Amino acid sequence: CRMRPPPEGNAVALTAAENQLSLAHNSETYTFSFDKVFRPDATQEKLFEEVDGLVQSALDGYKVCIFAYGQTGSGKTHTMQGGSDSQSWGLIPRSLSKILRESEAMRKDGW
Repeated sequence: CRMRPPPEGNAVALTAAENQLSLAHNSETYTFSFDKVFRPDATQEKLFEEVDGLVQSALDGYKVCIFAYGQTGSGKTHTMQGGSDSQSWGLIPRSLSKILRESEAMRKDGW
């Protein structure tokens, strides 16, 4: 789960732990569990570190799917595509870059 910073003046309080996200509004609190929670300040690089093993599995011949789900404006495109400079690349360009690098290295080794 990737947290997006809440909009200014939002009445919902968000708190995150390693694998839990809590939403509090007025007197009600809702807690959700995930495999991993990324805070709003998590970089694109940090997210890619989490899925890097999946990209390697694809290179090893396994079928892999990375799926982004959320409401409109929640940050799916930012997470998956990112920006134009390499520091802000999302999961797709970072994955393709790794695949191309590894393919070239394998080609040099005679694959």
